[in-house]
Order: sequence, then structure tokens, then C-alpha cells
Amino acid sequence: MPIGRRKKALIHIAKDDLRLDEESYRQILKGVAGVESSTRLTREGFEKVMRRFQEMGFKGLLPHPYHPVPKGRLIPPDSPQGLESITSSQRDFISYLLERLNWEEGHYHAFCQRIIKRPEPWTKREGQKIIIGLMAILRQRTMKKRRSS
Repeated sequence: MPIGRRKKALIHIAKDDLRLDEESYRQILKGVAGVESSTRLTREGFEKVMRRFQEMGFKGLLPHPYHPVPKGRLIPPDSPQGLESITSSQRDFISYLLERLNWEEGHYHAFCQRIIKRPEPWTKREGQKIIIGLMAILRQRTMKKRRSS
């Protein structure tokens, strides 16, 4: 299954950040994921390409590893938008993060219980809190792996 718009956008942001010309970019796509265009990337191919970009020095969109989400993207505390039910995009992203972390369901529910006092997020704001926490844990693990290698 092809990747979505956001993942394609992230690949192009990485390409620009690394100052890759079109030919080098296409060679990486072909060599790492076996495709000629980001529109043909699968989830696995996306992971491989992003890993390669990180090896080349791409740091991601986050300005600092301990601040996983820029403050401008948070739902304001007094906003009624935070009370709307969690979106399918948030659920999908949480599933993706859990897959990357290799967590079992019990571990995830305990994490949610600690952060939002429920076994699973119901609202957009709760979903956002869980995503921020999972991203921070994933980033920390990635940094530990880099230091140890």
C-alpha cells in the first residue's frame, strides 16, 4: 500500500534539507527502496529511505530531541477542538509509533493510564498527549542506539 501525503512531504523535506539534487534523490529511492518515485513507496520503503536520510544527517522536523512537538501545533487548552473525538489519523499514527516501539497492548494501556488516566485516548487532546509521549520515547531510544554504536 502506498504511503500518504504527509510521509511523501517528509521525504521531500529531507531531500531539501540534505540538499540532494534530483538525480541523487532518485538513486537513493531506487537503491534503498527499489522505486523511482516517492508515490510508489510502501511503508517499508519509506522506513528504509528515512533511515538512509538519517544516516546522511537528516535530523527530522524537530528542533530539539527533548521537545517532540513544536508548541504552535498543540491544541490550545481552552479550545473546544480538544474535546472532539480522536481522529483516525491520530489512531493510525499511534499504531505506527507502537509498531516502531514494539510495544504490547498491555504496555500501551499502562502508558495511557499514566499519561491521560484512561486505557486509551478518546479525545483529540488525549490523542495528542499520547502521540507526544510516544514520539519522545522513540526519539530517546533512537538516540541511545546511536550513542552505543
